[in-house]
Amino acid sequence: MRTDSARTGCVGGRVPVRASRVCGANATLVFALALSCLLPHAAAAATLLGMRSWPAPASSRVVFDFSDPVTYAGPDSGSSPSLTLALPGEHLALGPGVPVLLGVRDSVVDSVRVTFDDAGTRLEIAFSDTTTFRVFTLAAEEDKPFRIVVDVSRPGAEAAEEKRLAAIAAAKRAARVRLVAVDAGHGGEDTGARGPHGVLEKNVTLGVAKALVAELNRIPGIQGVLTRRGDYFVPLRERYHIAERMKADLFVSVHCNSSRRRGSGNGTEVFFLSLHGASDQADADLANLENAADLVGGVPARADDDLVNILYDVKRAAALEKSQLLAESLLDHLATDHRLESRGVKQAGFAVLKSVEFPSVLVETAFINNPAEAKLLRSANFQLQLGRQIATGVASYFERPGIILPGSSGDSTGKSGR
Repeated sequence: MRTDSARTGCVGGRVPVRASRVCGANATLVFALALSCLLPHAAAAATLLGMRSWPAPASSRVVFDFSDPVTYAGPDSGSSPSLTLALPGEHLALGPGVPVLLGVRDSVVDSVRVTFDDAGTRLEIAFSDTTTFRVFTLAAEEDKPFRIVVDVSRPGAEAAEEKRLAAIAAAKRAARVRLVAVDAGHGGEDTGARGPHGVLEKNVTLGVAKALVAELNRIPGIQGVLTRRGDYFVPLRERYHIAERMKADLFVSVHCNSSRRRGSGNGTEVFFLSLHGASDQADADLANLENAADLVGGVPARADDDLVNILYDVKRAAALEKSQLLAESLLDHLATDHRLESRGVKQAGFAVLKSVEFPSVLVETAFINNPAEAKLLRSANFQLQLGRQIATGVASYFERPGIILPGSSGDSTGKSGR
């Protein structure tokens, strides 16, 4: 009985005996087929699928996307006016629309260039000035390809940011207002969950967060401030550290939910921190998914010492109790929109909620993978409505535990709580 490989001219890497009787053009073809069976196939060249930059207040990020993993030769970190990463032996193909020169000019990175020679390919980044950088790779995952990432520091940005946050804290004390840190989930390279028609969680959360801040700033005695002001990556712990440095009274992180089952899941829910595991397995999975944002952004994993050291701290207990009250208040007002099912107040180990300095909650506004809810989420009017509902819930929280807002008619002392 003849096998399929015999029909193609290959049996165990040898030319069938009957093929030796074929002459002329057919003999040449059979010989070529036989040779292809004997010799290993050359690995296809990787393709550079894209290159882009993400400017942030403290740095700029340059990202190279590849169809397959590549190995670069060059420094992992340092200080220089430029950086060259060599890909020895890699003769990259360029994907559709990928330029050999990308002009950035964001005051940190001037340009990115791809050059080719007999030795392989080089990725050349020109900085606007001598500055520090860090290079790392990110493995392919789900819809994201293998990436080389370069983070470039903005000179003087760290000091400027500290000055900005200190000014916010000083203005809060002077105006005697309650300060709410509003955290737009994800950002930059970390897109978060994806919905139908290209809707991205990072864009929805920023839209809702901006609407929430605008609504909070209309309420006497309350001020809202964003932790992320644009499309850039912020590590999870840095988000609540920003809130701590501005002396925030509350922390509200805005997200979109998503189910692993396509098109399934519906409703809104509000989380506060759990020290002893999630409400159920689905909530644990959700927390793990949100906590993975740091891995997407290239933040090294580290031991959770901050949680262990304060596990039984009285300050933590007080913050958790108030966080539950805040979560209940927000959900009460979000549930007034009957288009979204109320999924309740829940607990899970979200890394972004681990400050002890203020009550913290995470709002899963709606399911971005649900076509009906994704349509709502990408609507500017719906984002404004969410901002209004959450802001009203914040105001109700300050009234609920008997906290008097500075500047209100009941404030006879003129003092704020912090």
